[in-house]
Amino acid sequence: MREREQILDLWQQLKSSDEQAVLCTVVKTLGSSYRRPGARLLLTANGHRAGSVSGGCLEDDLVKKAFWLTEKGPSIRRYDTTPDGDIKEEAGPSTSSGFGMGCNGIVHVYLERVSAPFPATLHLLEQARQTRRPAAVAHLLQPLDAIGQRLMVDCDGKVTHNLHDPALARLLREQQSSLPETNRVERLSSGHEVFFETLAPPVRLLIFGAGDDAIPLTELARQLGWHISVFDGRAHYARHEKFPSANEVTVRSSEESVASLAIDPWTVAVTMTHSYAQDLNNLRSLCAQPLAYLGILGPRNRTVEMMSEAGLEPSSLENVHSPMGLDIGADGPEQVALSVLAEIQATLNHRAGGSLRARAGSIHSRSLDGASLSPYTPSIVCA
Repeated sequence: MREREQILDLWQQLKSSDEQAVLCTVVKTLGSSYRRPGARLLLTANGHRAGSVSGGCLEDDLVKKAFWLTEKGPSIRRYDTTPDGDIKEEAGPSTSSGFGMGCNGIVHVYLERVSAPFPATLHLLEQARQTRRPAAVAHLLQPLDAIGQRLMVDCDGKVTHNLHDPALARLLREQQSSLPETNRVERLSSGHEVFFETLAPPVRLLIFGAGDDAIPLTELARQLGWHISVFDGRAHYARHEKFPSANEVTVRSSEESVASLAIDPWTVAVTMTHSYAQDLNNLRSLCAQPLAYLGILGPRNRTVEMMSEAGLEPSSLENVHSPMGLDIGADGPEQVALSVLAEIQATLNHRAGGSLRARAGSIHSRSLDGASLSPYTPSIVCA
């Protein structure tokens, strides 16, 4: 997400100053909530902030009270937004506030000073961004006197913790290794309640084709906080000034191997060169990669023809997104970009991309409550 980039950018600014800041993280939700576990808000003592933990209704309270609530160490702020939520304040490491706004949910927000001796979360987020490898954190939520204790696994697999009980540290590591890589709260056999969090790299979007219709795709993807790479064999197309929203723009022949691109499980790709020969070469190379999504611009029969020429089974077409994008009646580059990015987002979250009013049950699937930060399950198997 773009807000994660904004949080890390603000944190980098703070590191060169003595300004205090509080990191607020959603760790548990019950019922309806605007954000899921793992959502963050960074607040500075001078009033700067980045990120969010709600649709805007909880932030004002956190701005007013986050520094007071963390004077003696980390704490958890409980927000009751059900219609009957009673407004009450409780001193101590865990505090409660009832807003009674009718959102029909309860949100627990973990508060910690980023200047604390063992904050770590932002360090691991930055490491994941730089190395494109995941990290993980296990935060103790219960009992209350254990708040602030955690176990961390960095992007190199190194384990550190500030847990008082070595046996609990071993249990957390074992539990973390066996859990699906999603953000979730678990109650252990020891009686401890733990928020297990996976810190994944940002989505990386590879765009093969630097035509004018790729420009809005880079602009919208940038708003999502994705890392964007644009490639084209035509030097007069692949120009940095044409794609200011892209992280990199490279003149690259479609005949070059994609092995040098270091594709990982958080990588998605689209090919939109408007050249049959270039798209064919890209299809040959990309189908063998563990991409979370592969989209091909153009009509279905064109892709079927390319797959046949590439020696790929036509039956595997269902695993390739062609025509790419959701059926929203898109017309023009901007609307097509919206359609494509919406389909990628749906695919990464294992959703069909339908209308929410037609969805039965909770908007946020109970099994994936907290959003899968995976690695994403590869959906492209062409051979």
